[in-house]
Amino acid sequence: MKKLVVILGVVLFASFFFTSCGGKKAADIKVEELKEPCDFADALLTCTEEMKTILDENIDKKKEDVSKDVEKQAEGIEKKMEEIQKAMVDKKINEEEMKKCDSYKKVEEINKEVEKMIMKKMEEEMSK
Repeated sequence: MKKLVVILGVVLFASFFFTSCGGKKAADIKVEELKEPCDFADALLTCTEEMKTILDENIDKKKEDVSKDVEKQAEGIEKKMEEIQKAMVDKKINEEEMKKCDSYKKVEEINKEVEKMIMKKMEEEMSK
């Protein structure tokens, strides 16, 4: 019995680790299932976080040094964000309601961080 509990614990831990490591991905978002303003804010946050991770890992690389896989991943996220935005329009999602969601506030914070990163990189490039 004790061995069964240990095995079950290991299986549960492994499944939790492998399914939640890195969180939800943009590709996992089912846009047709988004209903409420905060659902859309959550989806945008997922995309924004994933895109920022890509930027963090690649901002100091030259364009030609960024792998095709990373470019493809970024394009997929961009397409998902466009899909989300189109669904927001189609479903007449109230942006003011969405701004009340915690996820939306996090999206704004990340966007400010990204803007600072890009400005800093541009300044570095111009001073060379």
